[in-house]
Amino acid sequence: MIYFVRTFFLIIALFHCCSWTDLSGANERPNIVLIMADDLGFADLGCYGGEIKTPVLDSLAENGLRFSQFYNTAKCHSSRVDLLTGMYCGQAGSAKLSNGPTIAEVLRPAGYQTLMVGKWHLDKEPTDKGFNRYFGHLSGATNFFTGDDSFRLDGERFKVPKEGFYTTDAKTDYAIRFVSESINKDKERPFFLYLAYNAPHYPLQAPRKEVMKYRGKYKGGWDRLRQDRYARQLDLGLIKKDWPLSPR
Repeated sequence: MIYFVRTFFLIIALFHCCSWTDLSGANERPNIVLIMADDLGFADLGCYGGEIKTPVLDSLAENGLRFSQFYNTAKCHSSRVDLLTGMYCGQAGSAKLSNGPTIAEVLRPAGYQTLMVGKWHLDKEPTDKGFNRYFGHLSGATNFFTGDDSFRLDGERFKVPKEGFYTTDAKTDYAIRFVSESINKDKERPFFLYLAYNAPHYPLQAPRKEVMKYRGKYKGGWDRLRQDRYARQLDLGLIKKDWPLSPR
């Protein structure tokens, strides 16, 4: 049985170089995009030895920072609490976020347009916790094609279309839309976007064209898969050459 590392992959993309020497944020305030993937395994991305093609994320890793000794033991909502508050889940008040501000509640008074798209899985709604705008689902997981009743758009219920809807694509589209509208409204105002995908968390659902790309890829079984990933991680320099593969 495959035991994936219970972890999340985090990318912080800074669109402008900056120095945080002025805590008031009055000098340079970069646009910030924070992307969170749900239940992603350490070796799932191409830049970490995975067999699935992830060229954009690989490019970000190549031109940024790639953590090789980073492990998160928290569960789903706990990871989100830690990420949004900078505190341990229990210290922050768990899902209620009652004992400390979120990063959105800190950046918003500093002049940021605070945007969130994706899975919330915490108490209340993002617009109650410092975000100006929100699209996504409040639930911990949802059907990728039909959604659920917890979808919201700027605080209002959002009815998922009956056809042509795929959650991951919808989140990407709304993220682009929010950023574009923010820039068009006031290009001098910096934005913070927190984009929290449900994928690859269950249910394991993808458009047919994506599934067909990897049809038969996993017929070799887990032993072959882990050997291949191990070899690629050695080639990438992620692990030392004298590190043996973990026992079966």
